[in-house]
Amino acid sequence: MIAALVPDSTQRHPQPARLPALPEPRLPVESGPDLLIGTVRIDRTGRVNERLLLRALGWHPGRRLSLDTLHGLIAIAPDPSGPHAIDPRGAPTLPAAARHMCGIEPGRPLVLAASIHEQLLIVHPGTTVAHLLTEHYRDITGLDHDA
Repeated sequence: MIAALVPDSTQRHPQPARLPALPEPRLPVESGPDLLIGTVRIDRTGRVNERLLLRALGWHPGRRLSLDTLHGLIAIAPDPSGPHAIDPRGAPTLPAAARHMCGIEPGRPLVLAASIHEQLLIVHPGTTVAHLLTEHYRDITGLDHDA
């Protein structure tokens, strides 16, 4: 009876299998006519309604997608076995968990970067872009606004 309740300490337990390392999402590294920019506000369900960029990418309703989060942004790419899809109205939906991880809230502006060559849509919270612009303004004016 005791043996059924107390595990045998001499018995070896198998080591857990290592999880495969997932590749980091690829990001566009060059600007130019291939990188298109747009802005959008998502609704409370997380729908990204930006048809011009999706049309430029050639993504139509039903297209399967994968989403990755990285450094506060969401990278979306076509994936035939992806768990997400462009909805019948032509918009992808950002899952609540990904929105929460990246600080994306309904009604707040987002900046989208579509890399046509990479077939990639990057979703940036507006606060990230505002921060980058502020840093750029500091650099070009030579002023340190924190002092």
